[in-house]
Amino acid sequence: MKKKSPRLQLNIRLTPEQNELIKQKLEQTQISKTQLIIDSINNNPIYIIPNLEQTISQIKYLGNKANELSNKIETKDENTEKLLQEIQQGCDEFWQLLKSLKQEKQKRV
Repeated sequence: MKKKSPRLQLNIRLTPEQNELIKQKLEQTQISKTQLIIDSINNNPIYIIPNLEQTISQIKYLGNKANELSNKIETKDENTEKLLQEIQQGCDEFWQLLKSLKQEKQKRV
């Protein structure tokens, strides 16, 4: 069994401007400060994905609607057609969101 290396702590001094820049990047990327520094020193690209929360929300919505549809099909519910239309509308909105993300392209930090 491989023994874990002890964790070390890094303390650095920053100007207020440098600290603000780090805060902005953390807000944009939604990763931890530790991960930001590790990715930076390992030369791993860090991406800002616009509208990420909106995209995740839309995926969850579509998943819920798909589950609802599955349950209605199993019970032969008469509202299935309406649910199919809601899912189609959600898919159309999701597709438009993905197209806008592609157009904005991921910005590299």
